[in-house]
Amino acid sequence: MADNPLKEKVEDFIRRGENIGVTEYHAAGALFSFSYIAGPLYDAWMGEISIFNERHLKDHPLHDSIATACSQHNRIPSSYYKDMMGYLRALYTDAEFFATVPVLSQNNSEKSIMSNEVFVVHGHDEEAKQAVARTLEKLGFKAIILHEQPNNGRTIIEKFEDYADVDYAVILYTECDVGRDKEMPVESERYRARQNVVFEHGFFIGKLGRDHVFALVKGDVETPGDISGIVYTPMDCNEAWVVNLAKDMKSAGLPVDLNKLI
Repeated sequence: MADNPLKEKVEDFIRRGENIGVTEYHAAGALFSFSYIAGPLYDAWMGEISIFNERHLKDHPLHDSIATACSQHNRIPSSYYKDMMGYLRALYTDAEFFATVPVLSQNNSEKSIMSNEVFVVHGHDEEAKQAVARTLEKLGFKAIILHEQPNNGRTIIEKFEDYADVDYAVILYTECDVGRDKEMPVESERYRARQNVVFEHGFFIGKLGRDHVFALVKGDVETPGDISGIVYTPMDCNEAWVVNLAKDMKSAGLPVDLNKLI
C-alpha cells in the first residue's frame, strides 16, 4: 500500500480498473464486431477519475490525456479503457510528482466526521423525490437535489461533481422510461429509471462504496443487471422504507436518531 493519500487513490483506481476490465468486458459478437468495456461501474470509475484529475492533476503532464479519456470513454469503438489504465500506471510510478504533493493528515477523529448532506438521485417522480427529501430533513440531514442548487455558471457535470462530495446517497428508481431488448417484442417493454439515475448510482457506488448508497424502487421498475449484489428496497405505501433507510444510514455510520421518525 502507498504511503501518500493521493497515491493510494491512484492505486485504488488501478485495482478497480482491473476488476472492471473483467466484470464489464463485452466480447465481440453479432451486434459489434469488436470487444469493448461498458457498464455503470466503468462510468462511475471514469467519473471519479475525472474529479480526481481536475482537483489534483491540473499541472501534471497527463492531465489533458486523462481529461480526454474521461470525456470520450463511451465512444464505440473505444480504446480509452486501455489508455486510462496506462495513464494510471504511469502516474503511479511518478515518484517526483508524489514527492511534491503534501501528505494530508487523517487521524481517526477526522475520519469519523461525516457530512450531514445526502445526495438524492431521482427521475421524474416528484412525489417520490419529495418524500425522500422530507424524510432526510426529518432525520436532521440536508437533502441535496441537484436542480435545486445554484448553477453559478457551471456545466451540469461540473455542478454534479461539486455537489457529489457527500458521505451518503439515496437512489430513486421510478417508472420514468420504458425499454426492452431490440430482439424482443414490444409487449416485453418494462419501466426503467432515467439514464442519469443508473449512471449516478454506479458513480456513487464507486465513490462511496455500496454500504453508503441506498436504492429505492417505486413501482414495477427493471433494475440494472450489471450492478450485482445490490439490495433494492421497495418504496411501499406503508412507508416501511423510511425505517429501513434510517437504519441503513445509521449502520453506515451517520448520526441517525430513529426517535425523530416518531
